[in-house]
Amino acid sequence: MDIKENLYNVAKKYVEVIDQMERATDRQQLADLEEERACWHNKMLAILKREGIPFRDREHVTRLAYYLVRECQ
Repeated sequence: MDIKENLYNVAKKYVEVIDQMERATDRQQLADLEEERACWHNKMLAILKREGIPFRDREHVTRLAYYLVRECQ
């Protein structure tokens, strides 16, 4: 993980991909975005674990990402 992959930057990218998925109209585009979302989700998990931030499940990680992006803008 490089220096730019801090919690805020990863959360921001994760949220951007989820938002793009909500607007996607093409099945292939949606599938590609789902793969990208999974990658960013895994990066979020790794950082949350590294920083000792507790989370319960995928939905909780997503809520944390939205919270971080909203509160740190």
